Amino acid sequence: MGFIFEIIRNVALYVMPIAAFLLSILAYLKSKECVQVKLELDDVQKRLNEYDLKLKQYELEKVEKERNKEKGANIEARIVKISQGKHKIKIWNSGNEKAYDVDYNIPPEYHIIMTKFITPFEYLDVGKSFEEDVVISMESQRKFKITTLWKNEKGERFTNDVIGSI
Repeated sequence: MGFIFEIIRNVALYVMPIAAFLLSILAYLKSKECVQVKLELDDVQKRLNEYDLKLKQYELEKVEKERNKEKGANIEARIVKISQGKHKIKIWNSGNEKAYDVDYNIPPEYHIIMTKFITPFEYLDVGKSFEEDVVISMESQRKFKITTLWKNEKGERFTNDVIGSI
């Protein structure tokens, strides 16, 4: 029995402190590794936050550009067949501001005759439209370009080219 007691005493005096020391070294190395991982994670989180902020700024600028782009009149046109041999050009304001001195033009190479009895139209409110007669002949091109022209409240000139077909 004294022999077993001596073994337990030697283990308690020598082996346990060495094991505790080795275990504390292992814990120190692991905690150092965890600190390094945490620092890397903090750096990645910081870069991710910066990227997210830049992305939000870009989206805000994009929305502002869209809002500014949408602001203003937008005059569009198309030719509509009313009956056999009778056509009208319909001009409308799809923007969000009133347009002034609204006019349209179809280049002569398309051989479409414009009557232009009511243009230039003094002003065209948002969502409003007007129509004028056009003459389509056998020589007229089936695909054509219509250019709409207008001014804003400040007198700045704008155009819009639309491709149409009969």
